[in-house]
Formats: sequence, C-alpha cells, structure tokens
Amino acid sequence: MMKKQTGFLKNTRFDFITQSPQRLLPLTFLFMCLLGSVFLFLPFSGHLSFLDAMFTAVSAVCVTGLSVVDVSKDLTNAGQFILLLLIQTGGLGIMSISSIIFIILGKRMSVRYEKNARSLFDAESREEIKNSLFLIFKYTFLLEAVGALILTICFAFAERNLLLALKMGIFTAISAFCNAGFFLKSNNLIAYCHNPLVLYTVSFLIILGGISPAICVMLSRIFKRQKLPPIAAIVFNVTLVLLLTGTFVFFVAEYNGVLSGMSFWDKFNNAWFQSVTMRTAGFNSVGLDNIGGVSYILFIILMIIGGSPGGTAGGIKTTAFGVIMITCYNAFVGQNNIIRNKAIKVETLQNSLTLSVLYLGILLLSVLMLITTQEISVKKLVFEAVSAMGTVGVTIGATPLLDEIGKTIIIITMFLGRVAPATIIYYLNTKSTETRISYPDAKISLT
Repeated sequence: MMKKQTGFLKNTRFDFITQSPQRLLPLTFLFMCLLGSVFLFLPFSGHLSFLDAMFTAVSAVCVTGLSVVDVSKDLTNAGQFILLLLIQTGGLGIMSISSIIFIILGKRMSVRYEKNARSLFDAESREEIKNSLFLIFKYTFLLEAVGALILTICFAFAERNLLLALKMGIFTAISAFCNAGFFLKSNNLIAYCHNPLVLYTVSFLIILGGISPAICVMLSRIFKRQKLPPIAAIVFNVTLVLLLTGTFVFFVAEYNGVLSGMSFWDKFNNAWFQSVTMRTAGFNSVGLDNIGGVSYILFIILMIIGGSPGGTAGGIKTTAFGVIMITCYNAFVGQNNIIRNKAIKVETLQNSLTLSVLYLGILLLSVLMLITTQEISVKKLVFEAVSAMGTVGVTIGATPLLDEIGKTIIIITMFLGRVAPATIIYYLNTKSTETRISYPDAKISLT
C-alpha cells in the first residue's frame, strides 16, 4: 500500500513537468542554467560571485554571449571548459542530448518522453526522431571540426603557440556554430579584423549554426535546380536579404566611422562579418561603442529578427518575419496569400503575429525595467535588452555598468529570449482554432 502511494506521489510530482514540451523545454534549460551556475561558482572554475557565475552560465546555455567577466582572465582552464560544455549543451538542446543517449545505449523512451520528442523535433515516429537526431549531431560536429581545424591554423600563425591556437580554435568554432559569441580574448575578434580567413570562417559557422540541419541539407536542391519547399525558400531568401542589406548599410554608414582607417576590402569584410554576427551570434571585429544612428537602428532590427527555426539562433525567426512580409505583400498587390503555389495557412500567420507581439512585449517590459532601475543611457540599455532577448550578446558598453538588479533583469531576459519563442509556438500548436460554427464577418474599420 505504501509502495503504491509513493509511486503515485512520484508520478504526480513530475507529470506536470513531463507531460508537455511547453513546460519541459524551459524547465530543462532552467535546470542546466542552475547546474552551470553552481559549477562556475566553485573555486576551480575561477573566483566569481554567484550572481556573476549565474549570469555567465545563463549566457552560455542560452547561447547569448553577454558577459560581466573576462572569460580569458577570470575563468581558469577548467572554468573555460565548463563554459564550453554549457555552450555546446545549450546549442544542441538538452532534449537532443538526452534522446541521443537513449538511442546510443539502446534504451527505450517512455511513451510520454517520445511524444514530447516528436513534438520538439517535428517528427512523426521514433525512427524519424532517430534520423533527425543523428542528422543534427553529424551536422554539428562535422562543421565544428572543420571550423576548428581552419581556425587553429589561423590562430597558430597569429599566436605562435600551437597549443593555445588549438584551444582557441576549438572554443571559437563551437562558440560560433552555437551562435554564442564567447571568445578567449578580452577584445573579442578585434585583433583579427584584418584576417579575412578568420572572419569568413567564423561568419559561415554562425550562418550554418543559425539554420537548422534539415534546412541546410536542402541546399543541394539549389545546385540541382530543384524547387525548394516553402519553409526552405523563406529561410534562404530572408537570410540572404538580411545579410546583403546589413552588409551594404553598415559598410556605407560606417565607411568613415568605426571602419575608418581600414582598406576598402577590410571595410567590406568587417561589414559582412558584423552583418552576420549581429543577427544572433555576438562576436565583434570592430569597436561598436561609437556606431552611428543608422547602424544602431540596423542592428536593432537584425537582432529582433534573428536566425531560423531549428538552429541555434534567437529572435522572432526568419520564418515568422518572412510570413508576415509575404502576407503584407500579397495584401498590397491584391492576390491570394500563397508561396511556391502553396497557401499560407491562417494559423501560420496567426502564430507568426502572436509570437512577434509577445516577443516584443517581453522585450519592452525588459527595457522599461532597465530604464527604471539603471543609471545608464537609454540608448545603451535598449541595445542591451535587445541583444539579450535576441540571444545576440553584443554590447555597446552597458554590460560592465549593470548593478545586481540590472544583471538579474538581463539574466531573465536572456533566458526568456532562448526558451520563450519555442515555448510559445509549442503552446499555440496545442490549441485548435477549428470550429464547425459559422459566424458572420465582423465589420472593423481600419481608417
């Protein structure tokens, strides 16, 4: 009798957590953040206060890159290794890691766990979960390995120290692919602003990490002159437009600004790099404290849109932005809301708008709390909040000035920026809007 009661209590205690992805996702990330905070707080990792350790851990797990400590000086080798593990875990996702362990060990998932996994990986069966996971892991580790090799060679020539170059190469490749933005030097990649191989290797790792493996596999269809499915077409086209627009605008706006003193091609290379990294990664190859107003607005827009679903990027995602823009265009020209001869479902548009509004609402609340509690310029605080919410990790000087309240607000913002978009979509997908009842059209004037 007692045994049954214990089992009942045990099941009751954890059912609330495990029964749905919209609860499981944020709670697993929260657990990883707390665990990472404890490890980074321990003496062998460095000498951080618990709040700074938590800030760093959340920034790593949420692949943001904002930091109130100097990773190269304030963390020991053990601390840097723990930070790297947190970045990799946050980039892959806890569900991905735990599921692949089940598969490798030959263990059977519970019915509820498998249901959640199917929802998280958009799979119809256990076999599809397995295929998706192996694709994710092969894609991730292959690209990180290639990136690490190239970067190690680059750093070996620059640092004249093979072991240090290897450490920097591996760390940077993982940080770039996971869109984390952490680097083992105080001034980030500014010292390598004249090294195009470093800039382009890191930038392509960021791009490929910010696009899901399933979407990237479809790249081969372009070379075979085959049509892309709608989601791939949206992701590729929106990504390309944002990258090219960002490069051009930053190049022109900062030609005689933060890019001054460089050769023409160095200016172009760094403009491209900043256009890539500002969408979600957080690296910087030039100082951004003195950027002009045009670049400031450009970066805000890029950080809010972010990367693509299924990858390691933040923001409202290219698909949500693309669906909204396509709908606006179709409405303007007076045609049906279609893409690639396929209709965009009303539910897809509703989800895109709902996600965008809730995302911007959370961001606005974060900005207001920072402005209320911090004696820092509004311009810097807005940028800081957008960077945290978009899991970008770039700052224009606000991070070192934050007090304990400010750090706490940014910690919460980074966490919500990582888990809120996916959680909102999982929640919306569980709600059915279908009804057999027919209602008359509401007459609502917009002018």
